[in-house]
Amino acid sequence: MSFKLIKRPGFYSLIKRTPPLIVLFSFLLVIITLSGCTGDQRGNLEKNGDSLVIACTIPPQEEFIKAIGGDNVTVFVMVPPGASPHTYEPSPSQIKGLESADMYISLGSGLEFENRWLSRIQGMYPNLPIINSSKDIVFITGEEHTFTENGTAGDTNNTGNGKDPHVWVSLRNAATIVNTTYEALSRFRPAKKEMFDRNRDNYLANLSQLDREIEKELSTLSLRKIIVYHPSLGYFSRDYNLTQISVEVEGHEPAAKSLAALIDEAKSENITMVFAEPEESTRGAEKLSDEINGRMVIISTLSSDYIRNMQHIADKISGQ
Repeated sequence: MSFKLIKRPGFYSLIKRTPPLIVLFSFLLVIITLSGCTGDQRGNLEKNGDSLVIACTIPPQEEFIKAIGGDNVTVFVMVPPGASPHTYEPSPSQIKGLESADMYISLGSGLEFENRWLSRIQGMYPNLPIINSSKDIVFITGEEHTFTENGTAGDTNNTGNGKDPHVWVSLRNAATIVNTTYEALSRFRPAKKEMFDRNRDNYLANLSQLDREIEKELSTLSLRKIIVYHPSLGYFSRDYNLTQISVEVEGHEPAAKSLAALIDEAKSENITMVFAEPEESTRGAEKLSDEINGRMVIISTLSSDYIRNMQHIADKISGQ
């Protein structure tokens, strides 16, 4: 089969044949379209009337802020869903987008993202208030059950500074974070304080109800030790009288003797689940679950659907 080459009129000859008003309209349409395509994430931060633009670090905070502020807030999450706050680096457009933020509500718990970036953000935007939402939280220090390099059981922490940074993985801590967030919003929009009061109280009631339900659900567990590859359930374990056994030691893979000791304990205590997170590599957790003849269970502590996700985590731990 052969194809006939058809000669088309050139661009400039088409322009000559087109009425001037249509040409002008076409160029304006192209310019408008291109300008719309060159926007970055700042477009998500445009103010809507008297609304507050609030930046935060991780997706669960988005639910906290919106629960209080409702339609009066626009939330900009720096570490997006699917990314790890331990390793994530923001894009230039994200950093530039902070120009429109009224405040940054940080976790203040020692997460690596904040350790690397908050001081830089403050330097770039010296007038941007940064709120520490963990200022009233009592941190866990050295309460993880891990294994030392020689394979003996021991206690350590996961940040190197004595603090477990995963403060939000606790409904009780979340209530504290919500209260601090409420205070910040009320200072910035005192005219909305009464509405913020009602919204906060309703959300705190939901947190408290779920806390009671999970406590009841997990109270009947006979096996109260859980193996987690990344030690993010320390506060959750504290709240419900569980023991978290961490595979990682201060963010690093375990030594061979440590891993062997952990496998021995899992087998002797009939622990058959290894919890891993989709934001981190799951290869090690999969291998470990094979070694103990168990299964790997994927949970994320970073869902923006916070209340529902906390129930999901409790259900997985209880074996549902």
